[in-house]
Amino acid sequence: MHKIEKVTLPNVKYVVAVAAGKGGVGKSTVAANLALSFAQNGYKTALVDADLFGPSIPILFGLEKERGMIEIIDEKQMFVPVEKFGVKLMSIGFLVDSEQALIWRGPMAASALLQLFSETNWGEIDFMVVDLPPGTSDIPLTLCQQVDVDGVIIVTTPQLLSISDVIKAITMFRNRDLNIPLLGIVENMSWFSPVEHPDEKYFLFGKDGGKILAEKYCLELLSQIPLVQGMSEAADKGSFYNYSQSKIVQDIYRELVSKLLTKLNSREMKIAVPVTSNFEIDDHFGHCEFYNIYTISDKNEIVDVEKLESPQGCGCKSDIASVLSQKNVSIMLAGGIGDGAINVLNRVGIEVIRGCSGKSEDVIKLFLSGLIKDNGESCQQHTEHHADGKEHVCSHKN
Repeated sequence: MHKIEKVTLPNVKYVVAVAAGKGGVGKSTVAANLALSFAQNGYKTALVDADLFGPSIPILFGLEKERGMIEIIDEKQMFVPVEKFGVKLMSIGFLVDSEQALIWRGPMAASALLQLFSETNWGEIDFMVVDLPPGTSDIPLTLCQQVDVDGVIIVTTPQLLSISDVIKAITMFRNRDLNIPLLGIVENMSWFSPVEHPDEKYFLFGKDGGKILAEKYCLELLSQIPLVQGMSEAADKGSFYNYSQSKIVQDIYRELVSKLLTKLNSREMKIAVPVTSNFEIDDHFGHCEFYNIYTISDKNEIVDVEKLESPQGCGCKSDIASVLSQKNVSIMLAGGIGDGAINVLNRVGIEVIRGCSGKSEDVIKLFLSGLIKDNGESCQQHTEHHADGKEHVCSHKN
């Protein structure tokens, strides 16, 4: 298989993408306010407008007429990001005329996107916020495959039409070929409160759609953001900043930043293993006696083991997927496991490695050493792994 070459951003600490299933949900405004809040909290912040065919960041920041500059660094041409309100900005809108239609096929668009990241002189950045185009097109795929994204925020309105498209985005990011951490759901335009009656709430696009979606897919509802009177008009005029300084907006994004900091600074990985009373990996996931949940440090060391009693019900018919997801488990090392259970676990963002056997802690250590891979088979007899220094593919006996 062809190895995809990654764009390296050694001076960027965290990359957070903001995505949406469809347009018109206020994704770009959320991304802009999030970047602004990071900057106002003292972090070195960048905002990348990755929506090549409909860039919004120049309009939001009142920079439609701004044109990018180039400087020479180590004999290489580099873009100079535009800086405003303490945020370093880069957008295709700074490089082409605003009225020019970009008639690019996928490879050209992907190449242009990567140039915005790799050929911009960012300097030291704590948080790089990426405003993705809506949907599941080539651009989000390229970003996730070629840039190390630390997490994705999904923006939706409470409206059913928006939610149906968001499900596709969640499925894409949780695909095992991408497996990008989903940080949570932001429900935008949750309600409207008139300035004259701030205690009244009018649910113009339905109620709690984002909350219901978050619960269904075991994600955190990071925020419910109301419609702020005048924000849309201000954004069109490039003066969204004035509304972003209102107490209600600042409080919302300050809390959102706090939640993201907690998530991003917790770099530990959790791995679940279905085991028997002898601490062997159980050959039958759906009938195991209990689960061991191993907490792995960023140095790939086991720092904690939690014992979880197996819930009532068989495998995918139990609530084990949601329980493990709530405990932030991202990987399951299993023996025999059916496709139904795999699908349920995948849906909540848990990757399944099949065909494992032996003492659970030994298998964990082999996995952390890169010596265990999924064998692609389900629910058959299994061979044991041998610590012989070779890469092990979890394999089955016929």
